[in-house]
Amino acid sequence: MQDIADRLGVSKGTVSLVLSGKAKGNRISDETSMKVKQAAKEMHYYPNEIARSLSTGITMSIGVIVTDISNEFFGSLTFHIQERAKKYGYTVITMNTNESLEEFYDAVSILLNKQIDGIIFVPVAGGECVVEKIIERNLPIVQIDRFYPELKASYIVVDNYKASMQATELLIHKGHKKIAAINYDINLNTLLERRQGYIDMMKRYGLFDPSLIKDINYEDQEEQIRQAIIDLKDNPDKVEAIFFCSRRVFITGIKHMRREGIRIPEDMEVLSFDKIETISIANIPISFIEQPIARMGEGTVDMLMEQIHGDRQIKQSVLNTEIKHSI
Repeated sequence: MQDIADRLGVSKGTVSLVLSGKAKGNRISDETSMKVKQAAKEMHYYPNEIARSLSTGITMSIGVIVTDISNEFFGSLTFHIQERAKKYGYTVITMNTNESLEEFYDAVSILLNKQIDGIIFVPVAGGECVVEKIIERNLPIVQIDRFYPELKASYIVVDNYKASMQATELLIHKGHKKIAAINYDINLNTLLERRQGYIDMMKRYGLFDPSLIKDINYEDQEEQIRQAIIDLKDNPDKVEAIFFCSRRVFITGIKHMRREGIRIPEDMEVLSFDKIETISIANIPISFIEQPIARMGEGTVDMLMEQIHGDRQIKQSVLNTEIKHSI
């Protein structure tokens, strides 16, 4: 900054105010601001963010922790979080956990060591104790997609129970009676609510059959989903439809349905929790539950920024979904 000041014949303080975006509030002319910025560009000046954060206590960065960045849903969610954060002048550091408590702990530790200003995260099973440590440090946090019921913290989620009930009832109204559900066997409220919504709606119509629920282990999901599809295909009572309670389960399930020669929807109809952008290429007619991903991502950033700027009121938002059709 001193080099820029010497080149232009202005004070170092003037250069500092311009480059920190405080020129107008300190009566620095537009002409001087333009000259400072141009000189900084020509002299390849970049602000020392580490030094700035040490002096202000603010890093202008936030952490985002998701469970599976390769999942189209979380990829899109992260995109909307990043775009919203840019409008606040913030950068985003994204971490992935693979539904692992150990990796969740590591991700939180790394972000805390980087002195980020807040964290948006997708909870993993058993991670409450990890989040309690964040809260003890008085760091702003917002949960997204899932939440820990016992934790006093902000979140944005969708009404998974209601969405699952509506999806199941749609299949029933189409005349299906033997409707299976394939879901992850993970102790998280999101997945438990989707499972329970299916069960309650099937019971309401007197159609519930526990053998048609296939709970999948996350670590061995490929083989377990394959076996679930084979079991449903070979069921003596013809299975007419499958409700896939997760995007990734759906994609893997569709692959094995095709390998087993199951025609969609002639042999079995399918319904997916989440929109699958690429499914239209395969020309497979499906129904799906569409989540308001943009609203979720943008809303969590807004909540986090309110906390960063001093409003520590806990806010908990539950959004509705829509059922749509690919073809």
